[in-house]
Amino acid sequence: MIHRVPVPRVDELDTGLRLRHPDVPLAFVDAQHPRTVLNEVSDSIKKDIPYWQTEGVAVAAVAPRVDGSGVLVMVDQTIAGLTAAMRERYEFPNLELAQGEIVPA
Repeated sequence: MIHRVPVPRVDELDTGLRLRHPDVPLAFVDAQHPRTVLNEVSDSIKKDIPYWQTEGVAVAAVAPRVDGSGVLVMVDQTIAGLTAAMRERYEFPNLELAQGEIVPA
């Protein structure tokens, strides 16, 4: 499955790939955001980890969603209003928070 942002002439690109690789089953799905935007948002959150610690939140992990739908942020606890605060701070509505922590092996 290939996630890509729709662009002009995207159907021609899809067709060209299918013709070039006829033995490979290809599925194309529209992504909401380009990978560059997801990486920028993720990097901004990672740089702000000390800030979130001062707000009482431990950010354990940050990662762009592979389907291009947004950014996943793993935090140690869910606090009322935290999702809204992060969405406002990064001006990005597609942040998803999950509670969890990374435990060293």
